[in-house]
Formats: sequence, structure tokens, C-alpha cells
Amino acid sequence: MIYGIDLGTTFSAIGYANELGKPICINIGKKTPTIPSAVLFIDEKKAYVGEDALANSWRPGSKLVELAKRSIGLHGGLRWTVGDWTYIPEEISALVLKQVAKRTVLKERTLPAPREAVISHPQWFGLNQKEATHTAARLARLEPVGTISEPYAAAVAYGILDEAERDEETILVFDLGGGTFDVTLARVGKNCFHALASEGDTQLGGGDWDNLIINRIREIYRNKTQTDIRDAQSFEEKNCLRKTIEDAKELLTDQDEVRIKVEVGGALFPVEVTRGEFEIMSEPLLRRCRERCEKLLNDSGRSWSDIDKVLMVGSSTKMPMVQELVRTLTGREPLIFPDPKLMVVRGAAIWADWVQKGKVKARWAETDDQAPSGLEVKDRVDIKGCTAHGIGVLATQAGKELVKLLVRQNQSTPHTVEQIFSTNKDNATAIEVQVYEGDSEDPGADSRIGAVLIDNLQPRPKGQPVKVAFRIDVAGRMEVEVIDVDSGRREIKELRAGLVGPAEKGDISFDDRLRHLDEVRILGD
Repeated sequence: MIYGIDLGTTFSAIGYANELGKPICINIGKKTPTIPSAVLFIDEKKAYVGEDALANSWRPGSKLVELAKRSIGLHGGLRWTVGDWTYIPEEISALVLKQVAKRTVLKERTLPAPREAVISHPQWFGLNQKEATHTAARLARLEPVGTISEPYAAAVAYGILDEAERDEETILVFDLGGGTFDVTLARVGKNCFHALASEGDTQLGGGDWDNLIINRIREIYRNKTQTDIRDAQSFEEKNCLRKTIEDAKELLTDQDEVRIKVEVGGALFPVEVTRGEFEIMSEPLLRRCRERCEKLLNDSGRSWSDIDKVLMVGSSTKMPMVQELVRTLTGREPLIFPDPKLMVVRGAAIWADWVQKGKVKARWAETDDQAPSGLEVKDRVDIKGCTAHGIGVLATQAGKELVKLLVRQNQSTPHTVEQIFSTNKDNATAIEVQVYEGDSEDPGADSRIGAVLIDNLQPRPKGQPVKVAFRIDVAGRMEVEVIDVDSGRREIKELRAGLVGPAEKGDISFDDRLRHLDEVRILGD
């Protein structure tokens, strides 16, 4: 069985499709179908994961790691040193996935242990971040047979679960989770799933709303006591504060005011927060959501009148202010399923079922010309994705280096493109094509995602023709082919970013990290 996993920034979930093709969420949590994407280290080889991590975060000397997904696949991202080992985000996500698999076996003993999975990721993730998600799965001893973007998974779930007879619709998926924000346009019908365009912010989510209330509490406490609340709170009190804030934020969904009892030095410090105050504090965050939505429409050449429905996804869309923002922007009442944070795992489970049944192929299929064919579509299911960012090669023009974009943002996929370039040095015996991802011609503003090398060539003058071809599948995975036209030599490479960690901390290989994680004991049930 292939499972669908929502590896979320703040919560994670797993599901599968039953014999009718309907998604089933496994209740891996103690009270909900999700577990927090949190890891608490007791030492470098002992950790609590999920609810147990939060419940034991009071332990002196422990280290709580949350929101690791915001740094996954990013050079210069966060690292966490525990004892003699420095954990990278892929390893934190791997421990979360290990707990997801462990809980699946505990809660559903009739199901096989997870071995293969389709794993979700934000649409706005670049190639490095997508490949880091694959790495996390492999570190967890899971085979990532495919990935699917979170808003696209939600669109698939909507198309399957909403059984009303309808023609194709253009829907806007507004996905605001605990740590990331995606907004995606998609064309959805009974047998049609086309991602049209996307925008997003991988550093915006419900946790930022939590921080607004925390900062307000700190301000009130400082005004009343002339001291910083962080200096007055114990280790345990600090760790309990965020849970208190999350509960208060949920209460503000239905109430006009909440009284937050903050524990400080063994005493309770009450703080009242009204929904009106919270909404005023939230204006900068709402503006970031609005700007992404407006950019999506502008860049795609569409207007709000082109949208038939708005699908709300992610737990943070429960906030009334977020729903009101969508009403104001679109002029439509948003569509909200009973538990919006489970829409992604449902879509991932459906996609996993399609892979299992051969309706789609999650990876490229080799053809006679060695080119990947993208997804094979059966049963008249029409599936298309779109690129989150532009992709190009490093080139020289008028003596200046720039990124020549061959693929623009929101390019429909599967997609193939090729272009002829020329060599820029005399007597060179090798050709190196460096590939960048981003939406700028400035190499410093984009991310280098790989290179293809043809070496051992005969020296010749500059200006020799070189053909570069990009082939991108529905999931955004990419193959680059470079051909030296004169000699006929060619190199084909699937770009895979792999681990970010070794380039930034010593020479720690994937196998070394795998062995280390195998030795980490996950405490609790």
C-alpha cells in the first residue's frame, strides 16, 4: 500500500484510499488525526515527537524544535546542536515521519507498515526544498514514490469528495497553514486537474499570528512591571505559553474577547485580548496574504470574476479575519470543508491510490530517446501542474553574467524546452552548464540547483554551439540534457539537490545521517 502523508510545518497526518477510492485519515494523534511536527531532544539520541514533544518540553536541558520545515532545503537555514550532533531540518522532518509511521502501526494493526508514500509540500517550494523533502523521507526509511503540492492535493480532494454534478470550474485554493501560505489557481472537473498558477510565502503561517499575541502579552507585562516577561518566567512557563496562546486564538474564532492567564513566576498574570485588537495587530500579515493573491491574479492575466469557487485549506483559515479577507477580495463566500487542515492529506492519499493503481506514474518513464514522458494518464483523467519559479542557465551576455530563463514561473507542466547557446572561451576542453531557479536574471537573486558537465573535449575556439534542453514533469522534478553539437557528446542529468547539511557542516554523508537516525530512540508510545 502507498500512503499519502501531509508533512506539515506545524502538524502532520497520514491517510490511504479505501477500496472505493475514498480517502481515509488514520487517527495517529491522541485526540486528533494529526500530530504536531515537533521534536524534543532529551539528548542527541533520545527524543519525544509529536504531542509528547510538547507535553515534555518543560524538562530542563531539553531542546524543542518546531517549524523545521521552514528551513528545509535552504542553505543558511536553521540547525540544532544536541550533544555532539548538529541536526539539519531534513533529520527533524525524518523523525516526524518516523513517528507518523510508528503511530500508523499502533493505531491500525490491520494495515501494513508504511514503506512507500506520496508526500506533500508547499507549492512555493523550490527544487532544493522538494528534494530535501525526499531526503527526509529516505532518512525515515520511507520510499517517496512521489510528491504533490499542498494546494494541488487539496484541489484533487475537492474534485473527488465533492460529488455534485458540475462542469469544469476555476477554483482558487487559499492554503494558510501553521507555517506556510500558498494560493493557487486550478481548473477542476470530474476528470480534470490542472494547476494554472501559484504564489506563496514559505515564511507566513498561523505561528506568526501566535507571535502577535505573545508580543502583545510581553508589551503589557513590561508596561505594568518594567521588566521583560521572559526574564520572569521559568523554563516550563515559557514552554506552556505557546499552547495557551493557541487555545486563546481558537477561542477568538467564536468569541469577541478572551482572558489569557499567563503563568509568571508561579503566579497568574491575566491579559485580555479582544478580537478587534487581534485583527488590528494582524493587518500586516493579512496584507501579505492579500498581496500574494493580487500578484497571482495579475501575473496569470485573470480577474476575480474568472474564479468560480474559493477553497479554504489549512487550520489557520478558521480565523474569521482570514475568511473575511477572502470574501472582500473575491466577492464570494469561501468553501470550507469540516476540517480544512485534513484536505491536503486526503488529496495525497488519493494521489497515492492513483499511483498504486497505475492511473498516474509518479516518476518519469524512459522512452526510446531517453526523454522522460512525465505522468502517464489513464481513465481519461487529465492532469497538469505548473512551475512555482522560473528556471534558467547561467550565461554571459556583453561580458556580464546573467540567468537566461528558459522556463517562466507558472509554466504548465509536463513541459519540454530547448535552446542553442555558444561556448564563451577559447581552447576550452569542457562545457559546464549551471542551472538556476528563480525569477530574476541576477544570479545572486536566484538559487543554483545543479550543473551538467561534458569534459575531455578537444580544444577549439569559442562560439561552438551547445544545445540545452529542460524536461519537467507534473510534480516539478527536472531533467537537463546538454549536447555539444560539434562532437555529438551529450550528458543527461536529473537534478537532485540532496542533503544541504554536508556543504555547511563537515563531511557528513547521507549514510552517516541515516545510521545516526536509526540509533535515535523515540520515547513515549
